[in-house]
Order: sequence, then structure tokens, then C-alpha cells
Amino acid sequence: MFDYRGFLMQGFKNAVGKMADYKVIFNANGYYEKGVLTEEDLAELQGLIDEKNAPAVVPEITEELPEEVTEAAEAAEDTEGGE
Repeated sequence: MFDYRGFLMQGFKNAVGKMADYKVIFNANGYYEKGVLTEEDLAELQGLIDEKNAPAVVPEITEELPEEVTEAAEAAEDTEGGE
């Protein structure tokens, strides 16, 4: 038997990131109101949207620069500041 709910969920999951978030939400809500999708389905879609919109994590640089680079940067600052 054809799984209509699964078919719709696969389509909505594929649409996340390719279609505007509000369109995915609006369309999924329409099928929720018709009783095809469940609150769990909407929560899953919202989770995918939130994951897509999460800010990128930038790793913290903990490695120190070699002494020559640090000295050159300080010398450049001294030259610029002395004008």
C-alpha cells in the first residue's frame, strides 16, 4: 500500500534548504490540518530547518604564531604608529 504520509515527508525533507522555510512550514501545516501529518512530523521538519539555519561553528585558534611573525607584526605596527 502507498505510504502517502511518508511520501510527503520525504518531499518536505528534500525541500528544506532548497525552498524558503516559510513555504515548507506553510505547506506542511496544510497537510497537518488535513490529518495527514502529525505534530511529530512537524517537529521533525522544524528540527531540520533549525539545523540548516544554525550558525556555523568557527574553531578557536589556539596555536601561537612563530616568534619571527610576531616580531614582524610588531615592527609593522611601530612603523605605522610613528608616522
